[in-house]
Amino acid sequence: MKLIISTLLATFLLSTLFAQSTDSLVIQENNPGVCTYEGVIENDAGGYTGDGYINVDGGYDVGISWSVNAINPGTYNICWQYALGGSDTTSRDGALYINNVFIDTVVFRHSGSSQWSVWITTDTLNVDLKAGINSIRLSAVTAKGLSNIDYFVLYGSGLSPAECLPSFPISVEANNALAGTVSWEPVQPLYNKGTEITVTATSNPGYFFHSWSGEEASISNVYTFAIQQKTDLTALFYAEGTVADSSANGYASIQHDNGTPYMLTGGNAGITVEPTSLEELKSFLESDEPLVVNVSKHFIGEGEIAVNSNKSLIGINDSSHIEGLKISIADSRNIIIRNLTFSKVVTYDEMEINRSKNIWIDRCEFFTDRGHHKDYYDGLLDIKNASSFITVSWCNFHDHYKAILISSGPDSYQDSVQRITFHHNYFHNIGSRLPSIRFGKAHIFSNYYENIDDGIHTRLGACVKVEHNYFKNVDGAIKTSQGFLDMEPATNVFNNSPYTTTIPPCSFNVPYPYDHLIDNAELLPELIPPNVREFAPGTSGLNKQRLHTDVKIFPNPCSDIITFEVNLKKNEKITIAIYNALGIKTCTLIHKQTHNAGSKIFNASVNGMAPGMYYCQIIINDTIIHRKVLVDTNSDWHKK
Repeated sequence: MKLIISTLLATFLLSTLFAQSTDSLVIQENNPGVCTYEGVIENDAGGYTGDGYINVDGGYDVGISWSVNAINPGTYNICWQYALGGSDTTSRDGALYINNVFIDTVVFRHSGSSQWSVWITTDTLNVDLKAGINSIRLSAVTAKGLSNIDYFVLYGSGLSPAECLPSFPISVEANNALAGTVSWEPVQPLYNKGTEITVTATSNPGYFFHSWSGEEASISNVYTFAIQQKTDLTALFYAEGTVADSSANGYASIQHDNGTPYMLTGGNAGITVEPTSLEELKSFLESDEPLVVNVSKHFIGEGEIAVNSNKSLIGINDSSHIEGLKISIADSRNIIIRNLTFSKVVTYDEMEINRSKNIWIDRCEFFTDRGHHKDYYDGLLDIKNASSFITVSWCNFHDHYKAILISSGPDSYQDSVQRITFHHNYFHNIGSRLPSIRFGKAHIFSNYYENIDDGIHTRLGACVKVEHNYFKNVDGAIKTSQGFLDMEPATNVFNNSPYTTTIPPCSFNVPYPYDHLIDNAELLPELIPPNVREFAPGTSGLNKQRLHTDVKIFPNPCSDIITFEVNLKKNEKITIAIYNALGIKTCTLIHKQTHNAGSKIFNASVNGMAPGMYYCQIIINDTIIHRKVLVDTNSDWHKK
């Protein structure tokens, strides 16, 4: 009965207002005059008028903008119909701006009902409008956002909805208040779309400015841009001496579609720890401090381990293994996970990433078994809720049904920001989802797929770039459900692996350097399987020694000095030589030198070398390893 009365009352009020249309203007969702809103239009609470109501997101400064034309300047009355129910009875007030000038605070009191279908009206305020187009903005002043807004009404004659000029707020801050200061101009509460804003970052002694991070991104400490949306900018300052992981690559190494680099350090700013118990492992990874967490044991348990920002989770031997425990990364950034085995998490994903950025998963293994029904385990790796700028490289995914899901669901339009790189991974004996992606973008190159049911699945507006991959015995190598594809088929090998040839095209400009990482598809069956991590069931270690993980070459691209880091398990002979693209040897760094066990560093100058692709040959006893390096003496990209 209460719902029926509320609906009738709302309908009566609205019909009365429209009957007085010469003296008032009512603007509702999906109608002229509504410009921008941070939220969604819904219609499931009941009691509303029109098509529904605007459910505004939570957070400070989120809100709704309208545009109204007034024939005459003067004072008008304004109010809103809204719903605010639930058990939390605190108000959700909003700051009212007219033409980007703060006017007053609009009080949105609780309706007194636990239901969200009870609609009430705010107090009426007096506002001054100019002749012509006026912008009206309501912005939340609490972290809870605004109430649900059904419509707003202006009382007065000569009013009409106007063509919108969207306006947006901006937030500018430093990642560390002790490291530097920020400023911006012009300073005003809202900016019309297209307004140029200049932000300035100034570092304090002992720190340096690296980049602006957010909806806009730049390495210039004084940066001017034209605002196009609600914009949150953070100036990233770091202590002097901080350097990024020199081998970081793919989307994990950048932070914007314009290619602005990101300082991926993991936990290198903190100390190195080695947990001896599961409790210590959880404590270290959940810490708010930067840490390098070295894993030397096979941890077995149940439940979940959270990994917070600024962590490196590193396996340091063949026994480095986390079994039965879900790895959860949520609301975090700057994480490196390397050289670990993850296995057999019942019911849940082995690793799930939510609302997080700049994650690099490298040289890891993910597996379960296919001896149970397909829902006994969940995913091996799920990336959801607008998580972005993630690289997955040189990993081994095997013996599973549903492997990698990117996006939260069919209505998760926020996932259009997702940017993921997959390269040099070995996918084998898997049912599907390699990956399955909605809305976002994935760059998939130089991976090896073997004995798979369904491989890459581009869905619901996703754009996937597929190049230099090898598919062997894959029933559906690439398929689509309203997704898009950027692919030159000739760069891939499809060995007994049909794919959908009618997938609509998309344009995918890769914003980071990667030519030096590509391996031709024909080489992958011999290159990848021997060089990924693989646990041997029934033993305490790996199935075979992986020399690939024992050699690092950086920086790459290189413009001055190239460094070879070789980790020897025992006393061994080493030869290192560099060849150009024609196969002509340009230098021999060392030749059959015997070195003791441990980490060894060798440096070579590339000064005098012509820019281009070179091949490094590393021979450890009788094992030959090849790496590509891009020499670009005119570029300083890697120094940014």
